[in-house]
Amino acid sequence: MLKVSPAEGYPPEEGRYVRGNDYSPVAVCVILDTFDFAIPKELNELVMAGVDSGAALSGMLQTENIGIEKIVCNIVANPNIRYLVLCGRESAGHLPGEALLMLKQNGIDETRRIVGSTALTPFLSNIPAELVQRFNIQIVTIINLLCKPGETDTTTPGLDPRMVQQAVRACYQEEPTQFMGYTVYDIGAYPEPPIYHRIATKLEQPQAHPEATQPGKAKMGLGLMLHKFLPQTDCRRCGKRTCLAFAIDLAKGKVGLDDCPYLSEPEFAENRRALKKLLDLE
Repeated sequence: MLKVSPAEGYPPEEGRYVRGNDYSPVAVCVILDTFDFAIPKELNELVMAGVDSGAALSGMLQTENIGIEKIVCNIVANPNIRYLVLCGRESAGHLPGEALLMLKQNGIDETRRIVGSTALTPFLSNIPAELVQRFNIQIVTIINLLCKPGETDTTTPGLDPRMVQQAVRACYQEEPTQFMGYTVYDIGAYPEPPIYHRIATKLEQPQAHPEATQPGKAKMGLGLMLHKFLPQTDCRRCGKRTCLAFAIDLAKGKVGLDDCPYLSEPEFAENRRALKKLLDLE
């Protein structure tokens, strides 16, 4: 079975990941559906379950553009990685999990947009198309354990560290092995040299694309981020039909934090502080 050394300087991109066995056939991607100052314990446990069970890299993905670009760069720098385990909860708005799946399924178009993705800004503007093509050939399967947004049941496969461990171990087997409908085993390294590529220009938003700079879409994106810190009760006491509708109006300046009665309660003090920070109110 062919195994090779990764590129010198591997992994080329920094991020929220742990480096494990360089000769492993699998990496683990955990969707980060919160801000990095409030990472839930269960997501950290998924990352550690991946690396402890033998993944080459195990880390978090937060955005549908630069985050995915970093994953592509790090994976093509190590031809031994042939599988990707996707787990955690999907992040509403950014939809990085969906974007990653669509990238594998459809690739990118001439504008560097991920074909088929419904995320806000799924543009891979900072890496050459050849890297995306190599990624899609090198990774033979994405094992999709992703949960729906807001899932809290840690016994569901995408939030259960034991299932992540089983997925990684299945990819290590010498003979074809069944895991949750996927047939996986260690097929050896991709038979081309590793590619070392670093993102030269890191754009927080791909400004060259009109879709990404329309004011309405920007407010919608902020509203989706604000929604994560609202009570999620859809109680209508604020006068809006849903917490999401309130969040979008909050982003537009049509309502204030005091219009949500829950945000004045002590148990939501941290949420209120996070919302004020996002709204530049402190």
